[in-house]
Amino acid sequence: MSRKQTITKAFSAAAGTYESAARAQVWAADSLVERLGPIPTPIRALELGCGTGLLTRRLAAALPAGSRILATDLSPAMVQAASAALPALSFAVMDAEAPGVAGPFDLIASSLAAQWFTDLPATLGRLAGLLAPGGRLLLTTLGAGTFVQWKDAHRTLGLDSGIPDYPEAADLAAMLPGARVERLPLTLSYKDARNFLLCLEALGAQTPKPGHRPLSPGQVRRIITSLGSPCAMTWDILLLDYRP
Repeated sequence: MSRKQTITKAFSAAAGTYESAARAQVWAADSLVERLGPIPTPIRALELGCGTGLLTRRLAAALPAGSRILATDLSPAMVQAASAALPALSFAVMDAEAPGVAGPFDLIASSLAAQWFTDLPATLGRLAGLLAPGGRLLLTTLGAGTFVQWKDAHRTLGLDSGIPDYPEAADLAAMLPGARVERLPLTLSYKDARNFLLCLEALGAQTPKPGHRPLSPGQVRRIITSLGSPCAMTWDILLLDYRP
């Protein structure tokens, strides 16, 4: 099974539990919609990685009446869940890295999905090419400071963390010349590190970085113990705003 298939399977399995654990995802979606500003006339919008529709619902409420939204996700189960809750909108199963849609779009939006892309710079370039004149690409993703507490606990114990290598804000901006990137770090409290891991599983976000060797149960217990209770975890959210 490829990494992309593994990610898709994990998110599909989490379609029924995703929103129960989506505190950071709600924060990111709200932050993105706050950056939209006034939009005077109806637009055509494409959403990538819609999941259960957290951002989709907010876009539908924020955009002018008559706007057309196509919300997409790699996971068929996520698309089914979102479309059942929002039957008036258009949905499709689609890989954001190979967008099989015809532009142009006035807005392309995505919230906490881009961190799963295999080739983020190339994908950003392709998405920019789907924008209409005066269009806008607005997305949130995870930055290098994400789960720093988890990574530090591994480092202290001489272990390798499975957290993927996320970009610094400046590196993300450099992937799409002309883009502005803002850091919006959010630190959440969990009952303990075990609860944090269960929340990741409920989100479908438990797939480790490529090539990571799983830790033994004993090593995981040592990390959980070292982080104590309650346990703080930082989501280093980056917001990219691009207008060609």
